[in-house]
Amino acid sequence: MILRRAVLGALIAFVATTAGAQGTLSLRLGGKEVPLSQELRLRLLGLSREMLSRCGPNTLQHPGNFGLAAIGVEHRWKRMLEGSRLRIMFGEPFVTESHLGGTLGVSEALVGLEHPGLFVGPNLTRHGASFAEHLQCEYLPALELACLPELAPHLPATYKETCAKLERGAGGRIVMPPPDIAPSCS
Repeated sequence: MILRRAVLGALIAFVATTAGAQGTLSLRLGGKEVPLSQELRLRLLGLSREMLSRCGPNTLQHPGNFGLAAIGVEHRWKRMLEGSRLRIMFGEPFVTESHLGGTLGVSEALVGLEHPGLFVGPNLTRHGASFAEHLQCEYLPALELACLPELAPHLPATYKETCAKLERGAGGRIVMPPPDIAPSCS
């Protein structure tokens, strides 16, 4: 009995440590925090990292693509914290690469959901004191994230309708949709 408790305690400590090393997440939709199972947290963490691994222009390295909006990223970050978004604090920072050249460290990210005109986005990252907004991050992981069945009850019906139109490949992942049904992601 004592050995069984010790093994169970070690297993719980290992899972807690592993989850902490992976990162922490919070999901806010429709003005409310959404509870997340450990399995969903890990899935969202993986898809977020995959989505942000390669993006188009960002406000730090390509400010000309954003105009005056390149200046207000920290303000948008603070405003987005109160809106519908996924917030990820990565346990291990990683590097995102821009299609236009350059890399940035990422230790925390906000992925917008339910924003006007965008299916997923805007996408903002932070590393230390540097905030950046990114355009054209990996599209298919962004769609996967927004189309997770566990999120459907919390998102507007338009998400469910759009996700139902998307084709899935042999492995169950979304394949590139035709332009006439492809939702807009930042």
